[in-house]
Amino acid sequence: MPTTDCHATHSTAVHTLLGLLQHRKTRRFGCGMELPAGPLAYRSKVPAMPLSAEEVHHILFAGVGESGVHLGDMQYARRAGAEDGQGMAIMGFQGRTSPSACAANATKLFMSDDEGLYFVDMAPAPGTGVAPRLTRLQDSRLDIPRMLPFMLSFNQWYANRPGTLYLVPVTNVSTVYLNLLLSLLSEEYGYFIVDTDQGGRSCGLDRFRVSRGGHLHDDAAKRRTMTLRELDAAIAGTALQEQGAICQNMYLMIQAMGLGGGIHSVGSGRHLLGWEPAMCRGLGFHFAPSPVAGVRSNPVGHSEAWRGALPPFVSSMTESVLDLLASKFGPGGSYGASGARPWTGAADGLIAPHDDRAVEAVIAFCDYVYTTYGRFPAHEDAFKTVIAFQAHHVDAEFYDTFYPKDSLPEAHRNHGAAWHAEERWMYDTEDSAHKEGIR
Repeated sequence: MPTTDCHATHSTAVHTLLGLLQHRKTRRFGCGMELPAGPLAYRSKVPAMPLSAEEVHHILFAGVGESGVHLGDMQYARRAGAEDGQGMAIMGFQGRTSPSACAANATKLFMSDDEGLYFVDMAPAPGTGVAPRLTRLQDSRLDIPRMLPFMLSFNQWYANRPGTLYLVPVTNVSTVYLNLLLSLLSEEYGYFIVDTDQGGRSCGLDRFRVSRGGHLHDDAAKRRTMTLRELDAAIAGTALQEQGAICQNMYLMIQAMGLGGGIHSVGSGRHLLGWEPAMCRGLGFHFAPSPVAGVRSNPVGHSEAWRGALPPFVSSMTESVLDLLASKFGPGGSYGASGARPWTGAADGLIAPHDDRAVEAVIAFCDYVYTTYGRFPAHEDAFKTVIAFQAHHVDAEFYDTFYPKDSLPEAHRNHGAAWHAEERWMYDTEDSAHKEGIR
């Protein structure tokens, strides 16, 4: 055996992770479900079983759990004539179990079960004695019509069924966008943005062009020019990666716990957020209409649980930018005098804020976009969801009927003994303890 393999075999953590990855499979058929037709037609002989308080807690922590401060090991000091690293692009030092662009923690979870729909405010580590904090949004399961475009056809038979835990990650794209603009429109980066939908207009950045004495490189040969559509797509793609990481963490957790479920596309994410509430109430996001003809409305936040830093929740895009700066460099901000830092022995007060020219350019850009399109961002939604996650109790008899015995690992076959030793496993479905943290 090669030395590296030998070392891996003797590492408990590596061995455990290898096992989880080896057996990582979507197991869609849960207790109480039915596949109505086809070669795998089957009706479960056991009732649907909601997850317990402990099971829910572990899954939420895996996805968006608070894990103390992250390390923030970046280049912060500016260097004359050289790239300074833009360490201050980090938005905060609160660490989570899943990675986040700019440490923005811009993706949060909405959770639904048989008893209601909830916004996940906080997910502390299991074993701390502190329950997850949830905001109840309605007293019934999230209703998703089992038809296109609301739910894709191949998910309709099992997704969001009774007994399942259904989790929807939603990303605040706009906050990542605003923060990255402070770097992209800085003297160091100097990107120049043009709007090809408006005949190549400069997105409000004319006075910042290098050709007019500014700091943004409007010469295409410098390779620092982008179209507005390119910028929108690039930042949205960066921000939305967080959803996949969160769902993968929860996936590994249910694999370790012996639960079924997995990740699937949500179909029309705008409808799931609440675009047409008469047809699908969804999560209840507020869609702000655009006064510009032909431009669609924009989901800008949830008035009960999660307001975005965009009009109508703020007065203007200028206020949005200034509020972001205050959250980083103002009193109590991440880089303020009272901000929590991860380092020991590091001198305070050495992290320079974003330069004034960058701030002015960002405000000019944002004002242009909002004036031209009546929304921000112009071509991407401020809040987006693209995937959902489900966890449920596996019906072992279904898999034993159609699959080799090893299709269900021991963790799934022993789940009842490990997690429900004091319950009438497969029959006792009464459990509301995980609502203790609801406010």
